[in-house]
Amino acid sequence: MKKSSNRNWWKQHYHPILTQDKINENSIQEIAAKLKLKESKNPLISLVIIAYNEETRILRCLSSIASFQTDIPMEVIVVNNNSKDNTQMVLDRCGVRSVLETKQGVGFARQAGMMAARGKYIACGDADTLYPPKYIDSLVKHLEKEDTAGVYGSYSFLPDGKKSERSLKFYEIFRDFAVSLRSINRPELCVGGANFAFRKEFGNAVGWRTDIKRGEDGSMAMGLKNFGKLRFISHKNSRAWTSSRTLDADGNITQMVMKRIVRELKRIKEYFSSKESYADQDYNMI
Repeated sequence: MKKSSNRNWWKQHYHPILTQDKINENSIQEIAAKLKLKESKNPLISLVIIAYNEETRILRCLSSIASFQTDIPMEVIVVNNNSKDNTQMVLDRCGVRSVLETKQGVGFARQAGMMAARGKYIACGDADTLYPPKYIDSLVKHLEKEDTAGVYGSYSFLPDGKKSERSLKFYEIFRDFAVSLRSINRPELCVGGANFAFRKEFGNAVGWRTDIKRGEDGSMAMGLKNFGKLRFISHKNSRAWTSSRTLDADGNITQMVMKRIVRELKRIKEYFSSKESYADQDYNMI
């Protein structure tokens, strides 16, 4: 594959959204070979990716992981959360270690991955997300600080043709500013499961919630605060690139920014105060 500039590293992994049967066989073999070289029998960190019906996207994710530049012992685990498509076939063709979790739900998937992991540290990821070459080194650098329980990074959006790269970048700058302010007192509200890492012993003590539809990442982060600091890493080496499909309901760039401003103004108090607990909402319960 042709090398991209450091700023645009993600472009070399941004395969078209095609079924696994149409992806070039040489690309699959290349990914499989590189992933095999990354595997350690005694990993310091376990990268746990969760997937549900991701046959058209997960090759991108695995391609980015296969291109990691690190000497840190690591392992990769993909949790197939009862996919109905050919996700498992793609994983098998790439030779990646996988775990099948038949109980549907993000919490169940993340818990299954954590239980299977052997590393001292757990890095959580999503199958529709790409990770930069120095990602593992960036996480471990901060996780090894004694007062740190967990770390989390920001993310950029992969262009899908509906929104330009420039408009997405504009939105990201505004969003990152809001996140950096909220992280001071309420980091648990800023953590995203696609870019989150922590010490496994602390994660085992907290456990992933399996009784809620969303917010399992924030709940884990809340529990981890009892063991140390949650650090927001803003460096580009810790910045993941993920699907922009979550923004589709917000309209064009102007509408996206305005809706974000309204949301941030409604919760402005969160910038200046911390919280010990959050009440569950009925609509979010399984």
